[in-house]
Amino acid sequence: MRTIYLMREYGTARLDGEQLVVRSGEEEIERVGLPLVDQILVMGNVQLSTPLLRACLQRNIPVVFVSRQGWCDGRLQPLAIAYRHRARYQQQLSEGERLVAARRLISAKIANGRVLLQRLTRRERPDAVAAAILRLRWYLDQSNKALNPDRLRGIEGNAASEYFVALGELLSGDGFPFLGRHRRPPTTAFDALCGFGYSVLWNAMLNRIELNGLDPYEGVLHSGSPRHAALVSDLIEPLRTLLVDPFNVWMIRTRRLQVNRDIEPRHGGVFLSEAGRRLWLKSWGRYMAESVSLVADRRGPRWELLDQIVRAFVRFVYDPAAGLTLPMRR
Repeated sequence: MRTIYLMREYGTARLDGEQLVVRSGEEEIERVGLPLVDQILVMGNVQLSTPLLRACLQRNIPVVFVSRQGWCDGRLQPLAIAYRHRARYQQQLSEGERLVAARRLISAKIANGRVLLQRLTRRERPDAVAAAILRLRWYLDQSNKALNPDRLRGIEGNAASEYFVALGELLSGDGFPFLGRHRRPPTTAFDALCGFGYSVLWNAMLNRIELNGLDPYEGVLHSGSPRHAALVSDLIEPLRTLLVDPFNVWMIRTRRLQVNRDIEPRHGGVFLSEAGRRLWLKSWGRYMAESVSLVADRRGPRWELLDQIVRAFVRFVYDPAAGLTLPMRR
């Protein structure tokens, strides 16, 4: 099953027998069997025919209207959704099974961050960064052996500290000095980028979790509450270092974002200005729309990496013994 992203500036999506056909003018862009589709995300100016919409309702295929930055404007779905039983399976996960999933999420986060540091220092690697990469290898091994959630949280916190100090050293020459994460309020320009980017990713993940009938408040590592959707925080962990941090580094290194122009002091901290937020979101939309390698030798937009993680967690809910497979940076 797969998500169809309709991201073109103009075009139509129609039903042809049992197939969804996307056209731009007279050119056929894509043809997919409707039984293979589990959701459609409309992120461009594409018109969907009424027969296609009715077929999606009959097959329990949600059609979601999303901005290019990932914000959900609304969705069309049948009155009765068959996915709600998934939340019951999710709630029945044992403590041991939750720990297995949590270890996998944190180890993927550490591994993705470690590879990012390696890629950024291919030509020249400062001693401090080289030492951090070695220590992250140790934390990665320890995360896979953690015997309880508290131990895993401690490992994740220490690894994050190592990672951000090393990343900050690499960015200090680009006008974004950074000595560690401070969130409430952010105290450096890179803190401001991280906080804004992670919040955009968080909202995009919440939308996908709800679409797949999971309980966003039933996490495996973070503590849930009426004000905190813990599963969202869990599932974005590997995507912080896979998607948001590399994107922020690119924005800084290419000087698309500049401290003296796009960062402003406010409420005792520093934040992206209104112009900085618009610039970040516009660039993020293009970045996430870029085609990358996905599973089974298939390519698709980066947005689909979010769907991969949610689907992997759905499979884990039904069959915890099979483990949790996540997208990784290589």
